[in-house]
Amino acid sequence: MALALPVAQWGKAPSTADVLQTVFDSVPQISDTIFKRRLIAEADEVDDGQKALMALQEKIRLHTQAVRNWGYFSEVKQICRELYASLDAKLEAAAGYTFSDILDVSESILTTIEQRGNDHMDALKRVLSARDSKTMVEGYFREFPDLVGTPEGLLDVIPEGTSREGVMGFLMSHADLRHSADMSVTASEIAAMTGKKKDQVERILRMLSIEPGELADHKIEHMFLSNPVWARPGIYLGSGYMFVMPQAIFSHINEIMWNVATSAKIESDLSDRRATYLEDKTESVIRSVLPTSTIKKNAKWVVGAQQFETDIIAVIDKTIFLAEAKSHRLTPQGLRGAPDRLKRHLNEMVVAPSIQSERLARHIVAARAGDADSLRITQSLSLDAGNVDQIIRISLTLDDLSVLSSSEEELAKAGLIPDGHNLAPAMHIADLCCIADILDEEIPFLHYFSERFHFQKHFEIFGDELDFLGVYLSTGFNLGAERKDFYRLMVSGMSGIIDRYYNARDAGIELNKPAPTIHRSYKEIIDKLARTKPGGWTTMGIFILSSASPEEQPKVERGLNRLRQSVTRKKAKPGHDCFMEIVPPLNRKATVGFYVHQAAYANLRREHMKHFAAEALERDDAASCVLFAKNTDNWSSPYEAVLLVQRLEKVVPEIKS
Repeated sequence: MALALPVAQWGKAPSTADVLQTVFDSVPQISDTIFKRRLIAEADEVDDGQKALMALQEKIRLHTQAVRNWGYFSEVKQICRELYASLDAKLEAAAGYTFSDILDVSESILTTIEQRGNDHMDALKRVLSARDSKTMVEGYFREFPDLVGTPEGLLDVIPEGTSREGVMGFLMSHADLRHSADMSVTASEIAAMTGKKKDQVERILRMLSIEPGELADHKIEHMFLSNPVWARPGIYLGSGYMFVMPQAIFSHINEIMWNVATSAKIESDLSDRRATYLEDKTESVIRSVLPTSTIKKNAKWVVGAQQFETDIIAVIDKTIFLAEAKSHRLTPQGLRGAPDRLKRHLNEMVVAPSIQSERLARHIVAARAGDADSLRITQSLSLDAGNVDQIIRISLTLDDLSVLSSSEEELAKAGLIPDGHNLAPAMHIADLCCIADILDEEIPFLHYFSERFHFQKHFEIFGDELDFLGVYLSTGFNLGAERKDFYRLMVSGMSGIIDRYYNARDAGIELNKPAPTIHRSYKEIIDKLARTKPGGWTTMGIFILSSASPEEQPKVERGLNRLRQSVTRKKAKPGHDCFMEIVPPLNRKATVGFYVHQAAYANLRREHMKHFAAEALERDDAASCVLFAKNTDNWSSPYEAVLLVQRLEKVVPEIKS
């Protein structure tokens, strides 16, 4: 709003506390008024499809207005370096500076202003810690040596009898007057810091900044959803450049880079680079977290005369992990909630890639059932469809649509999802990087995405992907039986433990990395499965993690200890009172059983395990049962043997997302 006025109209007097308070009170009221005006204008709509679209529009608008960071700072820097560096030569030929130059300059601006802010606060803390007003004022002049005048002169200005707290407020307000200088940089300063030519830095700073008065024709109501300051967060003041929120450069770095590429007429090159980079990064992340998987990239397959392509196919044991990487841009019109553009973005980045991955998933399921055409497709991809228990699907983007990708009910009501389609979650590549970093073992990573499908499908959720990860760390997505009165979830803020870890790491502070809450006995089982890798180990690992919540897992261990006592009684007979089963509250989950035996009866183990597993499947409505055998004489071992039994007529690989 200030940039809508020429600098001559800004005035010369400093901003006092009462003036700033008026600003702080008024701007949110303007925002709230514009939001309510939209609601009033839309209140007469009665069509369910239109209402659903309006709900999606408001979600993206609120997300546009309030949430801008698409990754933690270290991630943002790394992704930007990897993404843009290969186009440096083309931009330099057109603009005289490179994408890497923009990043270097932007980092230097941020580092400089943050350091000045830290120094300011440290100095002020030392001043305000003084025991009396006179010492405080003397400390003020000592900590800020550029002040004009003397401590005695300032003390004369302060009314006699002012309390110590009053003097503190006076000094803090006066110190605030230097913020504009602390938040300003010159081309010479940044050139010296980065070792770049001054004229290069000047061009970059000018590109990142807006001159007062330049936004005179910009309507205030548009600023909340299409603010030019997002892409040009600096203020050009002739002698220098002021960045009141230098971190905003990286919050909106992709839009900034796209605008630069458009001006240099290399946007088609950047578009191609975005697509290549997203596929490469997706493959790299999945390979890092699923190191024993076999990965195919850009796998082509044919149905009749039509050719299809799947970006990533990762096969690990009996699990197939499908990922589609879609690098389409989220345009300013889409961020404003323009209905046609929003529909297009949702289709390109959320719905179409999900349809694409489900198409192959359905052929794998059909091939497993013996369909000849589908078998030809899976064989052309070297996939053993008969050995597949589950298919997990995700879609990856370079622009953040996480607030809408989980809004499955609204997407369906708006007619954007075809009938019967199971929507795969669409997430930013930075979110996948975080998930792979936090869940850095194969079974928990697969379990997260296996259950993520149901979490999205059965709840109306408000939150982003890292909030979902926060829920998983504390619950394993084991939220009990489905309930009609437990449908809407507000999970915003659940990423707090993750935020603290990454923000501390970016600040050079080492904290323990967040980890899923898994009881020791459960952790030992999945660790042994991952280490020994029996056939179906991913399936069995997912089943055991889905069998009980973190609160219930200690009860399972206590039950096993009681079972051990029963089996080791003198009069205990082989196979008598030696079996315990966990029947999860949802039929889609497998029954998990434990068979406890003494070493002397190990020869009967297989027979007894098959008997108990068959009984469990007959008694329960589950399609699968995994049974772990424990030896009372080797109790420290997580299990001695494991058996996976499934009803062939019921087991159809879930096309999970």
